[in-house]
Amino acid sequence: MDDLAKLAASVTEFASASSMTLVPAVPEGGCGGEVFLGPGKVDLPGFLAMAHKLGGNALYMEAAPFDPADVEDPSADLAERKGQVGQIEVAFAANGIVHFWQQRAAWYAEWQQGALDQTLSRVHLDKETGLTDEDRERPDDKERAQLYDEERELIGKQVEMLLANSDFRAARGSARRRASWLALSGDSSEKPSWTAIDTACEQAEEMARVRYAELARRFDELAAELLADPEYQQTRAASARKQVVERFLIARADGFSAPVYVRDELHARAQQLGKSSGTKGGLF
Repeated sequence: MDDLAKLAASVTEFASASSMTLVPAVPEGGCGGEVFLGPGKVDLPGFLAMAHKLGGNALYMEAAPFDPADVEDPSADLAERKGQVGQIEVAFAANGIVHFWQQRAAWYAEWQQGALDQTLSRVHLDKETGLTDEDRERPDDKERAQLYDEERELIGKQVEMLLANSDFRAARGSARRRASWLALSGDSSEKPSWTAIDTACEQAEEMARVRYAELARRFDELAAELLADPEYQQTRAASARKQVVERFLIARADGFSAPVYVRDELHARAQQLGKSSGTKGGLF
């Protein structure tokens, strides 16, 4: 779908029919628990149904028409996209967790990635040569090939660096992107690559999914381990106990934070096991 205006219109109609207030913006990420969804996980009608059931009276949406005037030297193809909606973001909050849904048109995603890659290439070239916009000469084929190879090498290096970073692995959602930027900015020798950040985040999400799928098959075993954990036994407050469960899982999941439902399920099983076995102490 090249123009997402129909999706935006359907959100507006849904909000009106459901007596929900439509806010023309989406919340900033990193403010707490977050769930990121898209067409690959749930379609827009399904997401709106969840919003109606769980999200109270407010629905958030951002879907601005594309204006090629905002782009430096837009291509003919981009100029033809004037007025089209290239990206739509919808969100609602429920039980302290913000749920996000996003879809981008193929042309919009391609333009964004191209703009990022072009910026990275220019920054890298300026750093090496000291050229400015006024005196920069167009690189020849050999120079472009060399620049491309250097960029690929940089991306691979930064992806590897991020996947080895404990703060990056433990972060979730948009917080992981901020952790990426901070980790890469600390290496003053190179500029952070958004391509590397995107790649590392995708790989980390898949690695975490696989690891927690393995752990989910061991819930009963892990519940017994958790119940015997001294820190868990000595913690009384329910919220503090959930933090103990998170740390317990992170230590067994190669440093990746647990999805909320995994943490809560393990906590519930440990509580049930404690009740059935007559274990003393803690909140059972």
